[in-house]
Amino acid sequence: MCGRYVIARAQGDLLGGVELDESIADYNVAPTRTVPILVDHQENDSWTRRIHSARWGLLPRWAKDESFSSRAFNARSETVVEKPTFRHAVKTQRCAVPANGYYEWAKHTEESGSGRGKTPKTPYFVHPRDPQVSIYFAGLYEWWKIPSGEDAGQWLLSTTILTTASPDDEAARKDETLGELARLHDRLPIPLRFTGDNDDELTSWLRAEHSPEEAVERVRDNAYDVASHWILTEVGREVGSVANNGPDLIEPVSRLI
Repeated sequence: MCGRYVIARAQGDLLGGVELDESIADYNVAPTRTVPILVDHQENDSWTRRIHSARWGLLPRWAKDESFSSRAFNARSETVVEKPTFRHAVKTQRCAVPANGYYEWAKHTEESGSGRGKTPKTPYFVHPRDPQVSIYFAGLYEWWKIPSGEDAGQWLLSTTILTTASPDDEAARKDETLGELARLHDRLPIPLRFTGDNDDELTSWLRAEHSPEEAVERVRDNAYDVASHWILTEVGREVGSVANNGPDLIEPVSRLI
């Protein structure tokens, strides 16, 4: 799964080929936060890529209130085409969620003084080896009409990140990073390959060039190859609190030996 991530880029940086008008700095993004997403818009025979702000946690049109989004920040790729929450958006409303990396917590069983096991969690920052490279998670977006309050009648844009099963034993044996990801968690957020070409995976996903079933299968099949270029960095447990935010959260933990 992906429940926390980092998006921090300076004004003028390129995200998926779009130049940022202002800097972004959130080192502890949590569900229901407002996040940037990439969407391709077709105008006549040309396409324009834009950055929009969206609530992290999808709100389908039939949701009764905003609280629904807190349980729809991830979408399982295996069932996304059938699930009522996502099946409308997956047809044509596909986006990419840019990130520097994401956090995941590993469980370790240890023996306490009393002999009983306990499972402390160790946080890791998962990110590309090159800090200038961004991850582009496969996402969906949806528009939700606010039913009441001072913003009644306005439209709220929301998003979710697709996930897949972590690398299986065969993939894990072939690549050290994939092995680490398999041990870290049983789910993996799906990254899109971005090369800057008009026929790269990011573009194909955003422009809905394939049916929902084929599109999801394609990005799921390529996820491990993209993820093999990541590294896992152990970080401090301060990231566990959404109240903490800043570049120090992604600094490696220093341990005394």
